[in-house]
Amino acid sequence: MRINKCAAVTVGVVLIHSTLALAQSGVSQTDSQSSRLEEVVVTAQKRSENIRDVPISITVMSEQFLDEQGITDVNELSQLAPNLVITASPSFGAVTMRGLGSGNNKGFERSVSLAIDGIYYGRQDYLLEALADVKQVEVLRGPQGTLFGKNAIAGALNITTGQATDEFTGKLAVQGGDLNRERARFALAGPLIDGILNFRVSHDQDKKDGSVRNSVFDLDPADNPHRQNVDEFETARDIRISRLKLHAPNWVEGLDINFSATRAKVYGNGLGLQLIKAEDYTLDVFGRYDPQIEADNSDHQGSINQREDTNRIGNSYSLQFDYNLGDYLLTAIIGHSFFNRDQMFDADMGPIDAISLDIDDYYAQSSAEFRVASPQGEWLEWVAGAYLFDADIIGNSRLFLNTSKALEIVEAARTGGVSPVGRLANLLGLNNAAAASQNNDRFFDQNTRSLALFGQATWNVTDKLALIAGLRVSKERKVAQGILAHPDALSDIMFNIFLGEEGYDERGDRTEDDVSPKLSVRYNLSDEITFYGTYATAFKAGGYNEQAVTKDNFTFEPEQASTLETGVKTRFYDGAATLNIGLFYTEFDDLQVSLFDGINFSVGNAATATSYGAELDGQLIPNSWLVLGASIAYLHARYDEYPAAQCPFTTESESGDVCDLSGRELSRAPEWEVSFAPLVSLSRMIPLLGESIPVDIGVGITMTYRSHLYTTVDLDPVASMSGHTEVGGGLKLAGLDGDWEFTVSVKNATDKTILLGGNDVPIQPGSHAGVMAPGRRVFAEFTYHL
Repeated sequence: MRINKCAAVTVGVVLIHSTLALAQSGVSQTDSQSSRLEEVVVTAQKRSENIRDVPISITVMSEQFLDEQGITDVNELSQLAPNLVITASPSFGAVTMRGLGSGNNKGFERSVSLAIDGIYYGRQDYLLEALADVKQVEVLRGPQGTLFGKNAIAGALNITTGQATDEFTGKLAVQGGDLNRERARFALAGPLIDGILNFRVSHDQDKKDGSVRNSVFDLDPADNPHRQNVDEFETARDIRISRLKLHAPNWVEGLDINFSATRAKVYGNGLGLQLIKAEDYTLDVFGRYDPQIEADNSDHQGSINQREDTNRIGNSYSLQFDYNLGDYLLTAIIGHSFFNRDQMFDADMGPIDAISLDIDDYYAQSSAEFRVASPQGEWLEWVAGAYLFDADIIGNSRLFLNTSKALEIVEAARTGGVSPVGRLANLLGLNNAAAASQNNDRFFDQNTRSLALFGQATWNVTDKLALIAGLRVSKERKVAQGILAHPDALSDIMFNIFLGEEGYDERGDRTEDDVSPKLSVRYNLSDEITFYGTYATAFKAGGYNEQAVTKDNFTFEPEQASTLETGVKTRFYDGAATLNIGLFYTEFDDLQVSLFDGINFSVGNAATATSYGAELDGQLIPNSWLVLGASIAYLHARYDEYPAAQCPFTTESESGDVCDLSGRELSRAPEWEVSFAPLVSLSRMIPLLGESIPVDIGVGITMTYRSHLYTTVDLDPVASMSGHTEVGGGLKLAGLDGDWEFTVSVKNATDKTILLGGNDVPIQPGSHAGVMAPGRRVFAEFTYHL
């Protein structure tokens, strides 16, 4: 089903009208209804505010809500927030919001900003730390350039974690279940020196086996020299996040000091790629090295001959000063973070020892933000400040090519009737005597320095009407060096034939200026109903392509976005219901894309794109034993102009083929998303049960429908996922005093086969590998609260 722009707006207007009619109808809750939804406070505008006062589309998830829904993985946030798609693992991380995201390239900035406790983090690797001791997740949709900076062109994730307190609090949670999962969460907070220094220590550890069986594990190493020391199951992980927080209240009158130190150790053993479509010649040549090879995407079985370990170790530190100068609040936040990350990847995606990739990255960032916030409740409220950011990414990688094995693949394609594509045909003319193992060496060093001045003011014209204006002025400089080298003349020849590589030592120095304004209007029809309208812009810097195969593809240009959004936020039934509706229209210029053409990666700017749609979410407590949560999102995200896009890599592909994707949808942009999450207290619903068993028994279900989406930029139908519904649920037992909980949860209860991402198998036209979501899993967790 398709809805055009006018229809989408009409639907939104009807929904808003219906909401007003319901909220003003005078219907009140029954006398037996005593539950209310808590007021939601967010920090989306650099100060604590009621969510209804923030004129943007926001989804907020508290720690309690995440626990009740059994959310234990950052990827699962996608099931609860409209128009949000997260794919994160130790090997790879990506976030798409309203159809916009960033490709996998070290030179790319992020499209969705990630902030944890007020600190911006410039790499998606930090996604795996987002739920460690989490207190609240704010999903801010649409450009957030004014207050969140240059890397919030599609939106922002604003995370708040547990704080040091002057009273002893804490919890201990342990979880086990399928995939030998062992998850432990510990947090303790309280006064270290009464009235002088408070603390909080936390540790989150999540360890599990992989969900994709590697059939190469069955091979006898003595008879199969290509078989390395592989694990039986891929996608295993071991994530350990430890954090210390210190809070010094009033060492100086009016001054609060907060310090945080985080240690992260992340391990994973591969993406879990498996063939989702294979040409006969692929099955033939791979079958010579693994007789169990197949292309069944539903059996969670892959076949790679090389270990794919990823290890990341890093530390993060922050220091925040809050000083009350009269009625004004002065804030300074200083942060520093770094990590080392090494990864091995079986780049031929199969059991043959043809291509492998070794990656070693170092990343470090430092930031400082200084701001002043005026008193709240005045006729004019404002926040203004300055932001400085410095980051270094240093990457070393080496691609290993066993030329004789690559020739074997190309020859198998030719024998199978597939004409080798482009440069691959040249491989057939090589002398086998010269077909030894070769490698390239790639080095990338990029420094980014940014300075921004920002401000936002709210003019409370009347008790009901407020006008909001914001502006961010930024300057960014990037200095980069990229080196692509080959250790000898033979490697130089081989990689030129194989990948079209031409060695280079290229340097770049670019400076970009940006002005991102924001204008909003907010109208409070009543204390419970707020209308808003917003115009905002955002900017994502250009930069340098770490994966360039020649110096001519070393740079790419900045990306711009502007959006119009309007909506209504309501709270009614005496606080027992909320309903929020947002309509948006966003235009993107020079959209940055990264794609794999079956032979190498390319980076560029894809002309223009438009994203518009509607988002609706709400909660309702109809009685004392039931809580209903639901959301609906419609998204129309299309390329306006993209006449020279890459074509899918097929057996009919010709060298230099381009496809016109103008008018086609963006990748990872489903047209419809619908979620429904009821929570039922059986103890309250059945009085006899509550009287006979001194615990609260609850049942929760999460159902998320997502319509068809493509997972690759070239919109290859093989790497797409049809419309599907993912179902999860849980049974919860809790002490009446709230001091303990026992939860049994199930993920993907219907064992649905879900494609998370796909790619062409290198040098094998028509064959594809993909990453599948795990099947049904059941977990049990016990939590004790101090």
